[in-house]
Amino acid sequence: MAEGLPGVTDITDNEQAPRQGGIRWFAVVLLLGHLALLVIGSISLWRIAGGGPASWVASGVFAVAFLLGWRLWLAPGSKARLAFRERLTVHLVAGPLIVVLASLTSVWLPAIIALSMVVMCDALNERDRRPTVENPLPI
Repeated sequence: MAEGLPGVTDITDNEQAPRQGGIRWFAVVLLLGHLALLVIGSISLWRIAGGGPASWVASGVFAVAFLLGWRLWLAPGSKARLAFRERLTVHLVAGPLIVVLASLTSVWLPAIIALSMVVMCDALNERDRRPTVENPLPI
């Protein structure tokens, strides 16, 4: 494609093998998205509960449950990490619940952005983690 143009390279013709280690930017943004969902969900529950002792309990229980679920099933270093489809299911079920909580306290836009970051970066991270197959379909 770009062979005849000087200084232009085609990114699909990368001859390097994919990296097996290291931190990808997708993973960093994925972590930031999870942290944003945690903070938005906790603040939303705290505001919904009215700011008293019940609000501290509600937001604390949410934060502990979110962190425990993330550590057990979603974290990259977890021994029982879910496969991509299962993680996508968790994001598509729990994410809108956090968005609904956030919409009750008028912070729905940051919640939607955080959920989008989580879903997209998890897909990009999964795609980058697996080696690609050159020609998966017979011609």
